[in-house]
Amino acid sequence: MQRAKRLLEGLRIHHLGFGFFWTVTFIVLAGFQGAGAVADYWQIYILTEQTLMPLAVGALGALCAFRRCELPHWTASAASFMLSGAALLYFLAFHFGQGDGVIAAAAGILMGGSCALFFLLWEMFYVTEGQQRALICIPLSAAMSVGLYLLICLLPSIAVALTAVCVLPFLALLCLQKSLAEIEADVTAPLTRPALRRAVGELWRPVLCVSILGFSWKLIAGIEPAQSSGGAAVLVGFAAAALLVVALELFLSKGFDILHICQVLFPALTVVFLLPSLFGQQYTTLLVAFLMFGFEVVNLLLIITCAVYTIRNGLPSSPLYALCIGPVLLSMAVGSGLAELLGPALSDDLAHWTNVILLCVVLLSVALILVTRGKGQALASMTDAELLNRGASLRRGRRDGRRDASSTENGTARTESEPRSLDAAANAEAGPAPSDGPSEQQRRIHSYLEERGLSPREIEVAELLMKGHTVSAIAGKLFISENTTRGHAKSIYKKLDIHSRQELVDLDDQLTRA
Repeated sequence: MQRAKRLLEGLRIHHLGFGFFWTVTFIVLAGFQGAGAVADYWQIYILTEQTLMPLAVGALGALCAFRRCELPHWTASAASFMLSGAALLYFLAFHFGQGDGVIAAAAGILMGGSCALFFLLWEMFYVTEGQQRALICIPLSAAMSVGLYLLICLLPSIAVALTAVCVLPFLALLCLQKSLAEIEADVTAPLTRPALRRAVGELWRPVLCVSILGFSWKLIAGIEPAQSSGGAAVLVGFAAAALLVVALELFLSKGFDILHICQVLFPALTVVFLLPSLFGQQYTTLLVAFLMFGFEVVNLLLIITCAVYTIRNGLPSSPLYALCIGPVLLSMAVGSGLAELLGPALSDDLAHWTNVILLCVVLLSVALILVTRGKGQALASMTDAELLNRGASLRRGRRDGRRDASSTENGTARTESEPRSLDAAANAEAGPAPSDGPSEQQRRIHSYLEERGLSPREIEVAELLMKGHTVSAIAGKLFISENTTRGHAKSIYKKLDIHSRQELVDLDDQLTRA
């Protein structure tokens, strides 16, 4: 219970703003029951959106890695306008009878681009000031989006359109901007080739397992006979998965590996896969719901795994997110495309249906073999100790980033041989064993801060900021709220005549070398 209280303490509604974006995606991607030319436009819309989204995530991640910086905050406005435009074109094309192929394609392009931007921007928040919240905010936002979607569906169609086009994108933008305003754009270690190889070596198993499950879910959902209960089954599976992940993160204090969850889910999924073949296609809806549940559990855990891995290694968030989630999005697009090609022929054909089931079972078996041989190096959670103290790994990432920048200016390149563990990094940052009193350097820094008029509490906050601790970590150490910590930080910046945390860290380096 202490872990749950620590994670929920200081939680603000704008930290769940991802749910407003998710609600819009439910509305405009929930499905379309139509025929003729409009159904063809729907296929163009879905194909464009599902193709562009992984490409946009990959391109933006590669751009951030190449430029060694994260996305600027103003891109949040671009993401919101694109989301609103996509929703407007969606309703024009599929509800108000004004659509054609061009409008459907434009809606898919805007939707895919906005999804990519929202994904990367929220991930950037979660791995900086929001990393303690990432464990709980990501699944809570998912669960909240289902509730919002069900409430909005009770409104008249005009009200639904107005909400999806104007209200929800505005709320998504407001929450994202307010969350991004809480973070500082500190320098992080660039994604070097050794770091990239290490990340691929430690993350490819969970990424491949989630990709296989995403492909299977899209394929089965696409060839399922049209039923009114299909959409409800997906929502139930999504909500149940989100609530399960919330429970796992709140109450498992020792952390856990995503591969361990897969070891439980995949055998159960294999059994459910056999139900339509053995007892008839009336069990297809149950299969789709269970597939959605299983996929969303591991998908949410993979997003959290990506955030935790980024935090532990002090790496840039956008390239790591593209590395983890890009293949999953691409596999879902492939599964959906294959279902479009095979769906009409397979819907009422038991033999072909059985062949598709067999293909999915084989893929799950391959994934299960990978799961059992996994090393479990990429955790999908953080231990209680890490929630209280994560400053060492973050400071290491910032110093590595500055060292890389200096090496680039001098025409040299830094290489890495072996990854340092979190404990080793913490020991390195801790420095020599503590003595009976403060060191000369600590006294010099303390005197400097006193001369600038900082109060005793502000000096405590400033010293922790200089060591690389985040606002949430400082609040936990000093037993004060995050808002109080931010207030102290603003006062410190004003009294020291600086404008960012990076300047404060640089000041610490100058005083240490003096």
